[in-house]
Amino acid sequence: MIRKLVVLVLASSLTAFAQGRSGGRPAGAGGSPGGTGHPSDVGRPADIAGHPSTSGRRGSATGPDRQVQPQQPLKDSQLNSGAFKMLERKTGLSSAQLQIMYTSSGAKNFGEFVSAVVVSKNLRLDTNQVLEGLKTKSLGQTLKDLGVPDDKAKAETKKAKRGIADAKKAS
Repeated sequence: MIRKLVVLVLASSLTAFAQGRSGGRPAGAGGSPGGTGHPSDVGRPADIAGHPSTSGRRGSATGPDRQVQPQQPLKDSQLNSGAFKMLERKTGLSSAQLQIMYTSSGAKNFGEFVSAVVVSKNLRLDTNQVLEGLKTKSLGQTLKDLGVPDDKAKAETKKAKRGIADAKKAS
């Protein structure tokens, strides 16, 4: 129990650190002229009115300008779920290692993370490459970029989701 708590605090700290502001300035101190703009808008296309474009929302774009939604934190129910236990068996990693892997992955939520890990293991792909791809692309696009044919990627994703659902029911 204490070990889980330490890992959770550590993972949360890493996430908070990664989201910190650069330059040591508080929000709103300095920045762009007239106080317009936001650090997360840098490098994103703007619409006619000069506001950030929403065309790069997660799920609708597969390019580098895809805005990534904040990752959902793991819940105790997920850590104790059949899906999480299945990941421990399938990967041979401990709960703490999987939690760290989730935190550093590009997965937007637990379901996407589990699917990506299961599919990568089933296809004998480098799990880290697949999870890294999720930072800017969908699972399907990541698999395609790694050379997996579309039909095989879809079939394996569907197979993984069935396996996850079965594991959840079994717990």
